[in-house]
Amino acid sequence: MLEAARDRRIAGRAASVGADGRQEIVVFPVQYLSWTDSLGWGQQITDRAGFLARLDDQIEAVLTARGLGQTWTYGREIARASKINSIIMRDAHSLSAEWLRGRVIPETAVRDPLASQIRGLVGLKGQRYALLPVELRLENHGAGMGVATLRVVMMDSRMALIKWAGEISSDPMKTVSPALTQSVANHFADLVVAP
Repeated sequence: MLEAARDRRIAGRAASVGADGRQEIVVFPVQYLSWTDSLGWGQQITDRAGFLARLDDQIEAVLTARGLGQTWTYGREIARASKINSIIMRDAHSLSAEWLRGRVIPETAVRDPLASQIRGLVGLKGQRYALLPVELRLENHGAGMGVATLRVVMMDSRMALIKWAGEISSDPMKTVSPALTQSVANHFADLVVAP
């Protein structure tokens, strides 16, 4: 419980960089989907890319509804920009972020090639900070319930530094559904700006 409260305070400080709407932030598409559940949720998802794109859209919708739609740039727009500039930019859905799936400590340097990829995509609009949803994990929560946990890293693209890393879990649910990812999106937004 204390750790969750600490994470909320840390996330609040880190995300406050852009929560007032003056600082533009890029919210990248979710990079990975994994499951360690015995509920069979992973096998129910036949379109991984579509499932993650729905979460990206839900995150954008919630943050836009809370007043961050005009100044922040979201997954769909970043993905479109990376396709238009595909000769010099990496696809925003397949960044070299595998190493961020493990333990990440704030103020750690972002290594190349990820640092260059993030800098290039964030810099398209002159922005500095990025929120990278690294991985959505589906896990058994017990008693026939499961949760989706999203690992998110906030980076300063100019300094190539990790400013914050944390995990956001959905409410426990019995099935894989849009409500599961909507719960993750809502909790993600709660860390950035109050409802």
